[in-house]
Amino acid sequence: MTLAASRTDPTQSSQPIRGYLFVVIAVVFWAGSASVAKIMFQTRFDALIVTQMRTSLSFLMLALFFALTNRPMFKIAWRLVPALAIVGVFGVAATNFSYYYTVEHATIATAILIQNTAPVLVALYLGFITKEESFTRLKAVALVLALGGCYLAVTGGGSLDLHLTGWTRVTAFAASFCYAFQLIYSKRLLRTVPVWTFLMYAFGFAGAFWLFINPPWAIAAKHYSSGDWGVLLFFAVFSILIPHSLLVSALKLLEASRVAIVTTLEPFLAILFAYIIVGESIGVVQVIGGIAIISAVVLLQLRPHQYLKKLRSVSAH
Repeated sequence: MTLAASRTDPTQSSQPIRGYLFVVIAVVFWAGSASVAKIMFQTRFDALIVTQMRTSLSFLMLALFFALTNRPMFKIAWRLVPALAIVGVFGVAATNFSYYYTVEHATIATAILIQNTAPVLVALYLGFITKEESFTRLKAVALVLALGGCYLAVTGGGSLDLHLTGWTRVTAFAASFCYAFQLIYSKRLLRTVPVWTFLMYAFGFAGAFWLFINPPWAIAAKHYSSGDWGVLLFFAVFSILIPHSLLVSALKLLEASRVAIVTTLEPFLAILFAYIIVGESIGVVQVIGGIAIISAVVLLQLRPHQYLKKLRSVSAH
């Protein structure tokens, strides 16, 4: 064996760290955007226009940028078009609308808590049904810690009152299923599709879908001001364009189940931001929940088999 072959490739060893960092930064943006969306719903905007514009404006920004700088990004095999349409409509569009509808008509806590059951669906499906990923004891412990921490962060250790009425009884759980589907399906497509090409087409198909639901003349009838469009543009960038770009990049580097577990940081960060920015209270139980989720993220980065292999190698010498 040559010296070069015996060394660990620094690029490969840094990939998981970069992947986890991408997800954490994405979650920071999502945690802040949930509170912003709730404020927007109390003014001139509803869940439909917010969902539609965040994907449509993100698509237009990406399409314009690459049309001017890198047109080959638009090239895609025709056989992949239906799959990209599916992930755009049933993944991006359905997840966003069901989540924000629940935020608007129920509570942020309810929407976040139920959507964060998605890691269980992802881990079980990929671990036991398709067997695309391994379901290790370490991952199981991390999953339990993440979900338990999420519950404590959202409820503060008190009784669980989901405040679900009307269509939120459907949309709350649809957000979880659609998000799990989005992660699984995106991971598969990203094996052959570049990140930016994937994002353009996913956002584009989501935007095209919403045009059938809420056509341009219906939007024009709202008489939004230039200031309103500025708010929608700002929200599109910080609630989906930046974080979703990071999420998709992380899916290139990590297992979908690991990415899903790390996203359970969102409720604790949302509460932390509310405490820092708005002055809302934060309890000891919620802090414990946050610690549990962070512990789950740390656990995911451990690779016991690698450490055992190194120990055996050292003891052999």
